[in-house]
Amino acid sequence: MITMDDNYRLEEFGFKAYLDHEHQATPEIRRKTMPIPGMAGSWNFGSEIGERHFNIPLKLSGEDQVSMQYLQSAFITFLFDAFGKPRPIKMSFDYEPDKHYTVELSSVVTPNTAIYHFKNFGLPLVASDPMKYASANQYDPDRDIYYGHVQDGDYYDNPQSFQWQYERHYSGINNYSSLVADFMIEIAGTVTDPSVTNLNTNQTLTLPSINNGRLVIDGKRFVVIKDGQEILDGSNYNFFHIQPGAVGFLFEGENPSATVNYGWLHKFM
Repeated sequence: MITMDDNYRLEEFGFKAYLDHEHQATPEIRRKTMPIPGMAGSWNFGSEIGERHFNIPLKLSGEDQVSMQYLQSAFITFLFDAFGKPRPIKMSFDYEPDKHYTVELSSVVTPNTAIYHFKNFGLPLVASDPMKYASANQYDPDRDIYYGHVQDGDYYDNPQSFQWQYERHYSGINNYSSLVADFMIEIAGTVTDPSVTNLNTNQTLTLPSINNGRLVIDGKRFVVIKDGQEILDGSNYNFFHIQPGAVGFLFEGENPSATVNYGWLHKFM
């Protein structure tokens, strides 16, 4: 049914999932409206996207209550961090293995122990970020990829990195989703007065110089990190998104000798 953190299956904890589960096709939608006296309907200020909820019914069987309690405790421990709080978990469904959500436990788990050798309960999960994501080079928009049936050519190959050695360096990627993606890159090495221009929108993001250093551009949080520290100056903070389709970038800077790593993900509703 689901894979967690890329490596863990429910079966490894002794659980099995029922096929009848809750997987919302869309997140919650919060409409912002105001009724106006004398006007039919209401004034629409737009909508906002809320969380996405899941509920996965689980069953557990064992030789006795002690062995089942051991398995249950191990699974509950997996769901929490070292401070006893629900932790974020990467989750993908078998019927859509190329895409994933980041979820955490959303409410109380109460097992039904009416039968001696059997327990069942619902696993309530929530994705605070309601979008689902896929790797930049692991998404085929033409056909669904089913669990265990990945073949050559199923996934598109986007560049993951390049060596920045010229003062003007062009690079291109393809966003195969219908949604804009967050611009995420890392620059490691040396370059003076670097900048990145999105050739589709002509937006330019200026960046601070580095000397055997490291820059991280996090377009999702709108921050630039230099050598591990968020900077307050040295950038114009003109962040941009990655539009659907082919997108070109121009990297400019003096005396570059650096490696550029792309870290963006396809984003889906």
